[in-house]
Amino acid sequence: MVAAINQKNLPPIDLRYFKAMTDSTGILQHSTHSVPCFKTGYTTDDNARALIAVLRLQELFPKAEVEELAVKYLSFIYYAQKDNGTFHNHLSFDRRFLDEQGSWDCFGRAMWACGYALNSQLNENVKAVAKKLLDEAIPNLARLSEVRPISFALMGTYYYLKARPEQQDLLGKVKVLATRLVSLLERNSCENWTWFENILTYCNARMPHALFLAFDATKDKRFLNAAEQSYQFLRQKTIENGLFVPVGQDGWFPMNGKKALFDQQPIEAGCMAEAALAAFASTGKKAYAADAMTAFEWFFGKNILQEPLFDSTLSACFDGLTREGPNFNQGAESTIAFLLARLAVEELIKKSAVELAIE
Repeated sequence: MVAAINQKNLPPIDLRYFKAMTDSTGILQHSTHSVPCFKTGYTTDDNARALIAVLRLQELFPKAEVEELAVKYLSFIYYAQKDNGTFHNHLSFDRRFLDEQGSWDCFGRAMWACGYALNSQLNENVKAVAKKLLDEAIPNLARLSEVRPISFALMGTYYYLKARPEQQDLLGKVKVLATRLVSLLERNSCENWTWFENILTYCNARMPHALFLAFDATKDKRFLNAAEQSYQFLRQKTIENGLFVPVGQDGWFPMNGKKALFDQQPIEAGCMAEAALAAFASTGKKAYAADAMTAFEWFFGKNILQEPLFDSTLSACFDGLTREGPNFNQGAESTIAFLLARLAVEELIKKSAVELAIE
């Protein structure tokens, strides 16, 4: 049952730290405590995440403020795209790419961000750049074989289709990518293990999330069934006695192995809250809304150490939960994860699905 919640206790949505981490190039990757770290530069991964986050603020903040940040992040992704449509990922503070080829995760996240931008309220001339990046990236979809890049790219293609429903070839691409996810799920599942790989690692909730979106686009029940089955498996492994207990980085969770309890990452709580919102949108089941709240409350100390990860003084988020307590650095990934989870809760409020309370 969803707990009764006092909405006024939710922290306000505040972009102070977001802006502190962003310069004329884009959002910086890391911080040392609360001080942005120039030494480690930037990533396409983080600028893609940041673009999605600020675009979700369009109804809550002045248009000019949102667009200024969004254009910076989109400009970074534009700079990162290579001639073959893939992307560099790591950029030094003096704007030199540090990799010859970014990861396929980076490719998928860039597609997701560009699709989201194309489906946003940005200026049409800005959105034309997002479309250009997508069109140059799409020929590489056939090269994707790993579950996370497929999921991220599927989400990008989903939003591209929402923005351009007349382009029916995009619906076919959504179906192809979603079918690959279903095939990976079927290939790697066995008794007591319903997952896309033989190990639970990072960004786990993004895979069922992508399949819920695929169902929304296609109405194909295969995708809904796979989304719910994989989501329920993940829920079983990460929600314990009313607490969200994500898989830790210190060993992950192999099939037939033991789940690592630390280091728990904010991105897992953020992903789970967003996936639960997508599940609720697809099914109307209030249990999913309750899961979104359980994941969100992880940030406020409803975790196995009862330690808050949200820093209300800056509206920032600590970088993880270790055996000793929070990692007090506040990088881009963590703060973006919190903001996206906070916005998922805001959407639940709008849907009048639940009333929220943080004690």
